[in-house]
Parts: sequence; C-alpha cells; structure tokens
Amino acid sequence: MSQHASPLAFSFDWRRLRAWRPPGLRFDPIDEAHFQHAGGPARVMHFASSGVLALFVYNLFLLADRVMIPDVFQMALQVRLLMFTPFALLLLLLGWRFRPFLLLLPVRLLEGAVAMTGILAALSLGWLLSQSTSDFAGMYTAGLVPIIIYGNLVQRFRFRYALAFSLSVVGVALVCVWLRFGQVHAYEVFDIPLALLVLLIAAYTLIMNYRFELEERRRFQWSVRAQTLHKQLAASQAQLDALSRLDPLTGVPNRRHFDQYVQCRWDEALHTGETLGLLLIDVDHFKAFNDRYGHPAGDQCLKHVAQVLQQQVPETAGCVARWGGEEFIVVLPDTDAARAMRAAQGLCDAVCRLGLRHEASSTAHTVTISVGVAVTRPSVAPVTVDGLVAAADAALYRAKEGGRNRAMAALSPVAD
Repeated sequence: MSQHASPLAFSFDWRRLRAWRPPGLRFDPIDEAHFQHAGGPARVMHFASSGVLALFVYNLFLLADRVMIPDVFQMALQVRLLMFTPFALLLLLLGWRFRPFLLLLPVRLLEGAVAMTGILAALSLGWLLSQSTSDFAGMYTAGLVPIIIYGNLVQRFRFRYALAFSLSVVGVALVCVWLRFGQVHAYEVFDIPLALLVLLIAAYTLIMNYRFELEERRRFQWSVRAQTLHKQLAASQAQLDALSRLDPLTGVPNRRHFDQYVQCRWDEALHTGETLGLLLIDVDHFKAFNDRYGHPAGDQCLKHVAQVLQQQVPETAGCVARWGGEEFIVVLPDTDAARAMRAAQGLCDAVCRLGLRHEASSTAHTVTISVGVAVTRPSVAPVTVDGLVAAADAALYRAKEGGRNRAMAALSPVAD
C-alpha cells in the first residue's frame, strides 16, 4: 500500500451500517418499502397499546423501589412519575392524535424514537441504582430484565434497533456494576451474576426477536406471492372467458356472447322503453364460393366480411356476432326501424366495396350479403328474443328471394 494513501481510505462507512440488515431480513428497496407501508398502521397501533401497558408496569416498580432502594425512594418518585411518565404520556398522546402523520415518517425515525424510550427507562433505573447506598441496590440490576423483554419481545423492535437497544441496556448494567466495584455491601456477590443475567436475557430475546421478524417477513412474502398468483389466475380466467366468447375463425363474438349481450340489452329496453334492432346477415352463395375457391379461401372470406361488419358496427353502437356457418347477427340497441334499415344497407354497401372476387355468384362478381331486419320495443310488443330472431330470419329469407345483396325489413308485427 502506498505511504501517501489518503486517511479517508480508513474512514468508516456509516451509510453502510445504517443500511445493514441481518441475513434473511433483507428485501430489495421496492419490496422493503411495500413491507413497511403494509405493516405501518398495525405497527403504530401496537406501539401505542403496548406502550400504555409498559408505562403502567414501569411505575408499578415503585413498589420494588420502596423495598430495595428506600434511601432514594423520593428521587425514584420524581424520576418515574414527574419526569419519565409525563414524557412518555406526551409521546403516546401525540402518536395517537397524529397517527396518519407518523405513517409518513421514515421508518428509522419511528423505530428509533420508540427504542429510545426503552433506553431512557433503562438509564433512569441505572441512575437510581448509582445514587443508592442500600445493600439491596446491587440486586436492583435485575430490574433491567423486564425492560429488555419489553423492547425485544413486547414492542418487537426491528432487529437492528433491538440489537442497539439491547446493547445499550447491557451497557447500563455493566456501568452499574463498575460503579459499585470495590464497595462493600451485603450482596456484592450478586453484582456480576446479575449483570450476566441481563446479558443472557438480552441474547435470548434477541434470538427470539430475530425469529419473529424473519417469520413476519416470510409471511409478507407468501402473502405477496399469493396475491400475485391470485391476480395472475384472475387475469388468466378473464382471458379464457374472453376467448370463450370469441369465434376462433373470424375473431368476432360467438353465439354464447350474443345470447348474453342481447338478453342484457333486452332487459334494459324493458325498463327504459327503448327499441331494439336485430340484423341477421348471410353471405350470398357462400357454398358456391367454397366449391370454386376452396375452404381456406372461404375462411378468409368470412374473416374479411366479419372485419367489415365490426368496422361498421363498433362496440359502442352494438354487437356483431357469428351466428353460424356463413351467417352473422347484429344487435342495435335504441334503434328504430328507419335507422336499422340504413345500418343494414350500409353493411351491404361496405361488403360490396371489399371487392372480394366471386365468379361463382349469380348475383354479382364480388362477395355480397343479404340482411334481414327486425325491430321491436320490448316494453310494449308481446315478443321474445327468439321471436325477434325468427322475424329477422323471415326478413332475410325475403331478401334472398328478392335477389340477394339487399336488406329487407320484417313483415311480422314485432315493431311498435
């Protein structure tokens, strides 16, 4: 290594320390933000409720103060009731009142603030112990045990905060032993064992804290994966459902979709009093087209016709479906007889403009269609969907008899 290396080369990277997490407790930044956001509200409520219980237990230890450090009991009253308790109550009230604001704070700030309350509780106990000359004061170190349990198992600080908290409490215990070192009192033999007890409890509870957070993060991962799988399955189901409603050859809706669509529009028309138009379409001389050009060409012909029909009747205006074979059917909501006839004639013209050669046709040299038109007002006319289809079919038969490549209206009394 060069003798002129910069001293900064040996500087400690505090950012890396702040970002450190034990193995198994690491998510990528996006998943970590999602994890913290998802558990934020419940965690704030847990901090508040367990904090109230911990404050009660903290002040309940005045009974132990009275017995073990009677010489500084008045000081214990002041520290516990007049200093720590008002501060803790203020934090709890602010947290309860401004819960939405707390959820916006950085996680490290919220976790650090809650961990600091536990450290302050440990420091207050250490201060009282250092001021007492009671023979039982050395045994008072055991009071740090419930503080460690509070932080690591009750509040369940995130592990890296629990580690810092535990080291701080163990440090308080060691300082207390050091302050009493060399003093002669009745129970000095327990000083070191009690400090070791605090260290042991800290180690055990840290292991449990680590396991708790690890299991919580794994449950979160499983939940996210389950939700993702559920969404994928729902999307696949929706895709399969959509595919099941489409004709595989032409790509337009099939008979199943038509049945549901026309029934829905029919029910709406019953309530609104609107009219409902139906166009039944047949490709003229399609068998002859297949015989002349072959079935693959016939399939392409149906695809082109279906595309033109959909272009002329978009989803916002109605529904085009394949009825079967070379037949298509169109539903036109809120359409009277005049508009339905104009729409039917427009479909005939659009198919003619395709210019698909049909030399075997006796009607024209290109592919044409015939259309039967039926219109009704479901709220008035005593007719069903099947009756409307039958009327359109009769009109289609008349269009074919009339020379094809035309639209004809139904003669049966289905219109109002």
